[in-house]
Amino acid sequence: SNPPEPSLVHHSPMAFHLSRLRAARRLRSLHFVPGGSQKFLDKALASRADALIIDLEDSVLPAEKPAARAEVGKWMASTNWGDKTVCVRINPLDTQLWEEDVEMTMKAEKPDMLVVPKVSSRDDLEKLGEKLSEVEQKLGREVGATTVLPIVSEVPEAPLRANEIARHPRVEAITWGAEDLSAELGAKRRRDGAGEYLEVFQLCRSLTLLAAKGAKVQAIDTVYTSLKDLDGLRSESEKSADTGFDGKLTIHPDQIDVVNAAFSPSLKEVAEAKELLEAAKSQPGAFRFKGQMVDIPHFKQAQRILDRADFAGSSESVPSPATWPEGPYHGKWLEELTEGLIIPHALTRTVTETDNLMFTTMTLNPARLHLDYESAKGTQFGQPLVNSMFTVALLVGMSVLETTHGTTIANLGFEEVLFPRPVFFGDTLRAETEVMKNRPSSSNPSRGIVTFEHRAFNQKGELVCKARRNAMMRKRPSNL
Repeated sequence: SNPPEPSLVHHSPMAFHLSRLRAARRLRSLHFVPGGSQKFLDKALASRADALIIDLEDSVLPAEKPAARAEVGKWMASTNWGDKTVCVRINPLDTQLWEEDVEMTMKAEKPDMLVVPKVSSRDDLEKLGEKLSEVEQKLGREVGATTVLPIVSEVPEAPLRANEIARHPRVEAITWGAEDLSAELGAKRRRDGAGEYLEVFQLCRSLTLLAAKGAKVQAIDTVYTSLKDLDGLRSESEKSADTGFDGKLTIHPDQIDVVNAAFSPSLKEVAEAKELLEAAKSQPGAFRFKGQMVDIPHFKQAQRILDRADFAGSSESVPSPATWPEGPYHGKWLEELTEGLIIPHALTRTVTETDNLMFTTMTLNPARLHLDYESAKGTQFGQPLVNSMFTVALLVGMSVLETTHGTTIANLGFEEVLFPRPVFFGDTLRAETEVMKNRPSSSNPSRGIVTFEHRAFNQKGELVCKARRNAMMRKRPSNL
């Protein structure tokens, strides 16, 4: 059993054990991030989510799983996660994929937890636990330190075994989901006309909550799939918190702050909880407090509110600004940009009429050649031309990811910009960059100037833009 709370046990003749959260982590919001997608990871790192679930299951196509798994392994080794709990959702244990997920994504310190889909019994977690112990020992991690969050409702036999699943020693929290179960059941829908879960799904939700509380682990409510309905999300999250859930899964960044607020106590709740526990110190048993009789269940609930406040602060407090994380660094460092290096760029772009119209009007360019279609018919081209300033901007933009992303100090300017052929609506552009010069700084050994020549080609392979520019580049820092 949990140890008694000192301030109440030693100062009151009435001793009781408080029901405190087992985990040392607060899990109000657990946000899904598609495995291997750097764009989504960057957004998630800048959010206020308590935990990130890097997903290798549903959000990754089968053919892309090996590459996503390898990328996630790199994230685990090199990303600055701040104070976020880091989870990886592995593939189901009845597939051939999950062991590779574990082997390739487990690193010396991360992840903290594995999210396990389609768990059907405690035996599944025993099998996973054996593999985790083997990998932990190999990595020098404390055996047993990696916890798990099983999803206990995705197969029909699981909900009635939720209690035994939740009591596995590696379990830190459990959650449920309606989507996979509805497919297993052949259910036509999951909610009624009022937006409430149908009976069988509500039963699974309740069994998840009861199993978690019985096992003294955290209960996490499932996703809310109507992304634009934040009022509906708020209502469902508040009801979940009122019922006893500790947090909720999220699938869009806009949901995170709404969920955090719902699962954080208000200033009023914290003040009342402190007042009740202070009054309990001098009472021998049940007593009247603000017009109602209170006893041990009320004291436990008050302590639970304070535990949540310790983890999360109040829902009415002003949140600290989200900070953009340092890194990641997709570009090349100064020493990697050797003269003569040619870098083909992965990003391509089909230029549209809207691109041209918006760019031209936003930059206050009145040229008829871009905006006056009738006038353009009389030119040698017989149609409007895409604004050449858009073309060069697009070219440089396509080059950033593999050249200067996270590794540049400043763009110093362009030496030459040429447009050998026009660009028309519907042209698809690709790009490459050649390193023309690399000049380390004589006054600052941590940087230097690199001259790039960016080249854009249309779908016919014709050169449509060439831009030579200088950039101040960083050498790789010693800590990376």
